[in-house]
Amino acid sequence: MSVATLSSKSQIVLPAAIRKRLGIQTGDRLLVEAEGDRIVIRKAPTSFTAALESCGDELWRGYAEDLKKERARWD
Repeated sequence: MSVATLSSKSQIVLPAAIRKRLGIQTGDRLLVEAEGDRIVIRKAPTSFTAALESCGDELWRGYAEDLKKERARWD
């Protein structure tokens, strides 16, 4: 476990080992969330649209033809 210190400007420095492991570089955007009594920091996707595109992807795999038929019925 790594330890970081909060500066007087409310800034923290991510330990180098964690930055390297996650591929975080200068200028990358990070998502910061509170989960209970924890602070969770995640690397933000470069495109939220791309991240949403794959959301639930495995749920709809194999249903492309069914979806086309249903959409055709709406017209």
